[in-house]
Amino acid sequence: MAENLRWKVLRRHDGDRMYEEGEIRTGTKAELGHLSPRTLELIPAELAAKAERAVLNKAERPTANKAATGPKAK
Repeated sequence: MAENLRWKVLRRHDGDRMYEEGEIRTGTKAELGHLSPRTLELIPAELAAKAERAVLNKAERPTANKAATGPKAK
């Protein structure tokens, strides 16, 4: 099975939905390769991995249920 790659959208186009310039689209080279280099730009694997780690580091912790932690919850 082919690996899903990350692509940067260079210009607006209609795929499975409307993609705007600057968005990230995922798909295989066989599916999206025909849109390269004018519409999509392949993001190298090293940069995609860095971007994933950065997003994971900035994730906020889920807020606790206020009903369980409020002053009347004793």
